[in-house]
This record gives sequence, C-alpha cells and structure tokens, in this order.
Amino acid sequence: SSGINAEYGDRVFRAFDKDMDSNLSQEEWVLGLSVFLRGTLEERVAYCFNVYDMNNDGYISREEMFQMLKNSMVKQTTEEDPDEGIKDIVELVLKKMDHDHDNRLSMDDFMKSVKEEDLLLEAFGPCLPDTKYREKFLADLESGNVILDVSQAKS
Repeated sequence: SSGINAEYGDRVFRAFDKDMDSNLSQEEWVLGLSVFLRGTLEERVAYCFNVYDMNNDGYISREEMFQMLKNSMVKQTTEEDPDEGIKDIVELVLKKMDHDHDNRLSMDDFMKSVKEEDLLLEAFGPCLPDTKYREKFLADLESGNVILDVSQAKS
C-alpha cells in the first residue's frame, strides 16, 4: 500500500505547521498544499527533509533513518534479524548522501543528493502525494470539480 501511515501523517502535519502551534492556519494550509501540489524541487526537498527530521534539530540522524526505514519496510518472515538489514541500508545511505561526512544528513547533504538522484527525494518513506493523484486533484481543481472552502479555517 502506498498510503501514509499515522506517524508520517503526523510529521506531514508538523511540516505544514510552520509556527508549531498545533493548528494549521489558512496560510499554512495553502502554502503546504502549494508545495505538495506544485512545489519546485527545492521546496519539495525542504518539505521532505522537514518530515524526515523527526526531532526538528536540522539533521536526519542515523536513528531517525533507522526508525523511518524500519517503519516503511515490508516485514519479512526470514531467520535473519531485520534490524541488521536496516542498519546496513542506513550505512549505504550515509555513504551515498552524507557529503560532509559528519554521520548525519543536513539539508545541504539532502539537497545535493536529491539533485544528483531525484529518486532519493522520498528515500525514507512516502511523504508526497502520488503523481497520478496529484495530477487528478489539480485537474479537478482547475476544472471546478473541487471546491476548497477555507472560510471556516483559522487565519
């Protein structure tokens, strides 16, 4: 399934909630949707980085990578310890993406890596809408089939 689980949903919400007041203002909602639907590569990289930076310290740590990869992996019923495989993946990710070799990913590391290989944008799990759903939503919005009523939203 390509759905977003509750933990990712919470992090997506936090990435939209710029002032961290646990409420989305009309402006935060519209800006978040704008990045979601039509964001530039740089905006989408910054958004995904914020989703993946679970403790908001400005870095994606080994522990954060491990947690996200563990949550997004399909459970295998093998004799092998799945955590060992995930640790190996974290090491491979760091080798590929940690440009300044400080054993964590900064926004700069992440941006450089995604610009070199755009498939790395959602390296730690899904956080953007699937392209076909995004395009359908935009088409419906432009044709008037979707009406966004934000009049009740907190400004």
